[in-house]
Amino acid sequence: MITCILIAVILLATAGNVTASEKNGKSPRATCGVFDLQGYPLAKGEAVALDGEWEFFWGRLLTPEDFQPGQPVPESSGYMSLPGRWTSHKSKGQALSGTGQATFRLRLLPAHNTGRLSLRLFDIHEAYKLWANGVLVAQSGVPGISAETEVPVRSLHLAELALNGHPIELILQVSNHHFRFGGVTDSIMVALPGTLEKFRARDWGLALFFAGCMLIMGVYHLFLFFLQKRDPAPLYFGLYCLLVVGYSITSNTSQWVASVIFPWWPPASMEIFSLACFVIWPSLLFRFLKELYPDEFHSGLQYFLDARIVIFFCLLILAPGVPLYWFIALCLLQTMAYATYYLHRLALCIQRGRSGAKYLLVGLAMQFFAGLNDSLTHFGVIQSIYLAEPAVCLFVLTQSMALATRFSLAFDSVERLSVELEHKNEALQFEMEERNRLGQKVVSISEEERRRISHELHDGLCQQLTGARLRASALAHKYAGSDDAQALAELADLLNTSTDDAYRTSRGLWPVEHDTSQAGPSLESLVRSITKATGIKVTFEKEYFCKKCMNPNVTPLYRIAQEALTNAVKHSQSHCIQVRLICHGDGKIKLSVQDDGIGYDVATSKGEGLGTSIMAHRAKIIDAELHIISFPQSGTYVSCAAPCSVLTISNQNSERSAS
Repeated sequence: MITCILIAVILLATAGNVTASEKNGKSPRATCGVFDLQGYPLAKGEAVALDGEWEFFWGRLLTPEDFQPGQPVPESSGYMSLPGRWTSHKSKGQALSGTGQATFRLRLLPAHNTGRLSLRLFDIHEAYKLWANGVLVAQSGVPGISAETEVPVRSLHLAELALNGHPIELILQVSNHHFRFGGVTDSIMVALPGTLEKFRARDWGLALFFAGCMLIMGVYHLFLFFLQKRDPAPLYFGLYCLLVVGYSITSNTSQWVASVIFPWWPPASMEIFSLACFVIWPSLLFRFLKELYPDEFHSGLQYFLDARIVIFFCLLILAPGVPLYWFIALCLLQTMAYATYYLHRLALCIQRGRSGAKYLLVGLAMQFFAGLNDSLTHFGVIQSIYLAEPAVCLFVLTQSMALATRFSLAFDSVERLSVELEHKNEALQFEMEERNRLGQKVVSISEEERRRISHELHDGLCQQLTGARLRASALAHKYAGSDDAQALAELADLLNTSTDDAYRTSRGLWPVEHDTSQAGPSLESLVRSITKATGIKVTFEKEYFCKKCMNPNVTPLYRIAQEALTNAVKHSQSHCIQVRLICHGDGKIKLSVQDDGIGYDVATSKGEGLGTSIMAHRAKIIDAELHIISFPQSGTYVSCAAPCSVLTISNQNSERSAS
């Protein structure tokens, strides 16, 4: 579909350039320096090419004064068929060189006696002047007899010819001392006023259309690169599109349409700019293809293309004339070689199933045939229009299709990976929940086992030790004054100490608060026991939002406090420890343990101790936030905030009761 649209655009580009000769089925041509239009009346929208034999004067820049009556008649070098190059013409049996100067003369017999005609001169190498009946009507540059005296300018000129009922004598000076060949390589067109202007406007409009398409694609690919800089392929293709835009609007393929947009731009520098774009863009195109298919394209060609750029700029500085243009001609011939290589590599990519390769193959194939057409046209082998812009535009569109294919595959992959990741996340979430449940169950079983052992110690061993202590005391009183009384008293004291240790162990395993308003382990008893055992001042402060705390997280918090107090007693060398357990009804119950000991440097600590790891594990099981802050000589602060789900349930129940 895209190919059909572009072909239609190309046909529209050429359909309007219908000459009167093509319309009438005849081909008027100049014969022996005379072009007879009397049998071909021109109508609007029709143009005639002044092709055929022009009188030719080699090596001289003649003016109308040289052909005035009474002056010696200049010696003619014969007739030369235009359009053509004088390098393919022979004068006196000798082939002419590419550089030099010449004068062409034509006697035009118009079909109308009065009025005006428009004349178009296009892409004459390298400078020219045109006189009509002795009046200078067109000039591009300054013709000269050497490279120093010539001012080269290649341009498009539309001139006006006044009809006064007499034949029109056209005298055209042409000089070339900077290009590799000279002559008039494009037909000189003649038409009624307004026709050639419409042709030029149409050609410029089409050139700007193609340049605009490529400009949009270039900016689009550069934007893609800035969004994801890890992939340089869009960068290379975006720069490639911009260089093609620069070439197309500043070269003769678009009739130098840049002169309309930038009238201040000198034609000479415009020509150099277009050549630089032409030499640089193949290197960027290869880098783009290399990034897409690194296994199929070899790096050696990249070095060759980069070397061409270096050689071009060296010639531009050291030999900007004929040698530079011979190098450009060589580059144009090389284009066919590496275009063939591209087609072969892309065919291999298609064979290997690379995404988007078939679209790029179609686009490059069109560009290959367009390049072949333009090369043959440039070297004068065929007469055709330049197809570089539509061919490159087609390639850009096919590249967009290839890019869309890659994006589509990438989106499919991302969607598939997203689905797989979602399933794995669900499985991982389930596993984490199951792991937390099992962890909580292990803790619950551990606490239940602690409670059972505590009760067995309290109801079994502690009672038996108490009974043994009482029996030993009774025997000591009974046998007072005897030798065994002292031994029985010592045994009673030992049993008393053992009983206290057993009770303390029992309460350490499950220190149930004697106050019936408490539902879990008692921090107060833990603080009292530590104060009694170590002599360190340990204070305890508690604030409960509910009258009776039923939060199941109190037990894990007790264990965290127990571990924090143990660490403080063993390592902090503190004199005072403060313990706080506070619940303000904000959905959190907060525990803090702060000492005034020596502390430690958390940043330089080699790793967390076992006690810290145990506290972190217990906090993680109940979804609590554990923070440990410590600095050398400033003490240590341990805080843990656990969720209070009991409060939330109580509030919900209260709201339901109120409603």
